[in-house]
Amino acid sequence: MKVRFFSILAMLLALTSCAGYHFNTNNNPLIGYDIRSVAVPMFVNRSVIPELAAPMTKEIIFTLNDYSGLRVFSGENEAADAVLIGIIESRDHYNDAVKTTQTLFTDDTIKSSVGDRSPFYYPVQTTYRFSLKVYLIKRPSKEEIQLLTTDMGQFMKANPKVVLMDTIDLSGSFSRAVGETTTANAVGKTNFVKNKGVFEKSLQDTAISAAKTFRQVVLNAF
Repeated sequence: MKVRFFSILAMLLALTSCAGYHFNTNNNPLIGYDIRSVAVPMFVNRSVIPELAAPMTKEIIFTLNDYSGLRVFSGENEAADAVLIGIIESRDHYNDAVKTTQTLFTDDTIKSSVGDRSPFYYPVQTTYRFSLKVYLIKRPSKEEIQLLTTDMGQFMKANPKVVLMDTIDLSGSFSRAVGETTTANAVGKTNFVKNKGVFEKSLQDTAISAAKTFRQVVLNAF
């Protein structure tokens, strides 16, 4: 009976011990490379999609700021232990990177706004795809940073200063605001402003998704 009691007690202690054990993912994951500070210049946007660089850079900086023991500089800083370079790329042609995935026909309320024009399909939903290349390099020279931002950057993998090199594939979509334009307050009169806001919100959401993936990349790498 005593043997059984001590066996159960040992199991409970073991389970209690395991339940309280977990990896702390908020500490600086780069400390093993003697990196305590990182500079993050504005990402380079080589894609055909405008306005991507700012939200992408901002969200990645937010992610790095979550790590305790890691100081993050926005922009260039020669005092930083490492520099994170981001390159945004897409297919060369706009229609290959940005595609209309849903259309509607000019009937119902739209019909009165197109006048004598022949009926046609207009886009209401758009999907876009691009990739984010990230390079983390320790104390790079200006020449090394310039090289990383060119097509030759992929050959820098063998450089011992390069701590991390990865590519994150991303996509997003947004629905356009459409409507008739026969009155002063019609949605068609303001759809450009609305669509611009919808597009910017979509880019922001995609940037947040990129930052989450980047965090996972860092966890897996270090």
